[in-house]
Amino acid sequence: MGEEATDNNPLQKKQRKKRKNFLKSAKKYAKKGQMGRGTQIPQDLFDYFVKILETIKQGIEDPDERHALVNNVLERTKGEELNIVGNQLGCRLIELLLPYASPEDLERYMDTLSPDLRRLCSDNFTSHIIETMLRVSCERATEHLQILDQLDDEVPKKRRKKDSSKYTDEHITSCHEFTLKICKYALNNLEDFVWDQYANHILRSSLKCLSGIVLLPGEKPKVNMFVEKVGNLSIPPHATEMKYKFVPDEYKEIVKEFANRLSAWPQFKDLPYKNITSALLQVLLYAVKNTDKNLTKTLIKRLLNESFAPDDWVPTTGDDEKKDKIDVDSEESKEEKKNEGSLPPVFENESAVRLLEAALFVSKKKTYTQIYARCFINRLGQLATRKMLNFTVQRLIDNCHIKEEFEPMFDELASKYDAILACGNTGVLVAVAKACLRIKTKQMQFLQNLEKALNCTDADNQKHFAVQCLKMAPLRADVTNKEYFIHIHGSVILQTTLDFQRPAKVVSSLLELSADELLYILCDTKGCHVADSFCKGQFVGVKARDKLIWKLKGYYQKLALSQHGSRAFEQIFEVASLEQKVKIMTELSDKSNLLNSTNYGRLIATKLDVATFKTSQKKWEKSRGKIVDEE
Repeated sequence: MGEEATDNNPLQKKQRKKRKNFLKSAKKYAKKGQMGRGTQIPQDLFDYFVKILETIKQGIEDPDERHALVNNVLERTKGEELNIVGNQLGCRLIELLLPYASPEDLERYMDTLSPDLRRLCSDNFTSHIIETMLRVSCERATEHLQILDQLDDEVPKKRRKKDSSKYTDEHITSCHEFTLKICKYALNNLEDFVWDQYANHILRSSLKCLSGIVLLPGEKPKVNMFVEKVGNLSIPPHATEMKYKFVPDEYKEIVKEFANRLSAWPQFKDLPYKNITSALLQVLLYAVKNTDKNLTKTLIKRLLNESFAPDDWVPTTGDDEKKDKIDVDSEESKEEKKNEGSLPPVFENESAVRLLEAALFVSKKKTYTQIYARCFINRLGQLATRKMLNFTVQRLIDNCHIKEEFEPMFDELASKYDAILACGNTGVLVAVAKACLRIKTKQMQFLQNLEKALNCTDADNQKHFAVQCLKMAPLRADVTNKEYFIHIHGSVILQTTLDFQRPAKVVSSLLELSADELLYILCDTKGCHVADSFCKGQFVGVKARDKLIWKLKGYYQKLALSQHGSRAFEQIFEVASLEQKVKIMTELSDKSNLLNSTNYGRLIATKLDVATFKTSQKKWEKSRGKIVDEE
């Protein structure tokens, strides 16, 4: 690896710390006589819980085995529920098992923990159990309201079919009442819970349950330990839509009460500037979006006028600050400090910045325009080069859907591509590329600006555009490494530009690469996705695809054997003509034994039926024809 690859590799800049193994730590402290933090439980029970957690970690695929294990463990906790959920290990295990608990066991926990809610909500262990019980009870209470099939999305609400629930009406009623009880209790104790680091999470969970939020932007689904498929995938970056479940109007009214109570506080304008309250307000904005659009608009306007960019805020030059210190700063840092005063107060605090991003996500056209005008206009270049603030610029661009608003943003950032590449905030360029594609404007200008920033404007250098884009680094004459680090943002930008209305420059730069260079890209974990856009791109010509297929002749065996290359191989094979497919199959069948040397090659051989092709080409062609007809 060369110097450039090292500089562009974030894995070499910052290594993640290894997470502590919970079970190892538990065993280690048990030997010292410490049965977990919190309340104390007998050693035999502690050892039993450790064994159960080890079993769960290994995975239980059989539903009957899982059902039996959950019932046995929860039966063992009878009469000791409060003591067990107050223990670190016991809390961890019960939190895992409650979503799979029988109606009787769940109701038993509801009845046992309900009388002591005040203490339990503020405890560092039992608060997690209250959250889990709230989430599970809400899911069971609203399960019958959900649509039977995703295809029913187009059916009007009045005609929606109700899903037949696997729970009895009595259990559904109990879960409904418990959900309302916890949420109303949290609402009544709002003033205390807001500032409590554990109870605050119960407030957030209440809002999520009441509004039907499935996942927040950036939130990943909890990985269950029962080797069961996770239904809800996380919201991808640069997405602007959230999924909500269908919830009763009674739930939505409580969300409105939460919003009205919080917004009536005298200190409401200061809430965005503290971590704990900013996070709560973010969830509140996402919750209110699904309950009352007018209330969403009111909340954002108040935040904008009182917190983000107050009416009485006056830009400062920063010249009067720290006069007693000796000034040894460079001209650039002086200029930066001078510009800091021209930014609204919201950009001085990370908690407030994250709330601003949530406001951009939920705002409608008029409110969005007001946020842009008050906080961002004429400041995008400055914000895009800041480590903390460039994400806010990305959210601003992601949520822009009007051509007339996007074009000034694009023009403001046009001269900043060099600075953005230099500071590594390349996510901004991804947002701009995706906006050009979405709004269908400024596509050629984006390519020209990117070419300029990557030093690929000269006729001799244009062929290097694709590789430099993948590297996300300007072309340098002294760097001639055949192997390099492919940047994820570079790959996404290249894929996006292939979907532009005129991708000729990008296509030609890819086709000018040698077969070895193409193989390196297509066998990379991030580079292999370029094949998707190249093969499926609406404006990529048939001749260009034919040229790619011809260029890779003699390399299909290597592609098929690679983990990521096999994925690219499938995309290329799918768009090939029958004649081209036969040539590719001939190449694979000549050394068919090699395909079985890796799992990925074996899968390709099975999927394409290489054995049949080797025996009889005509039989293979007939079978492929039938598959195409069925599809």
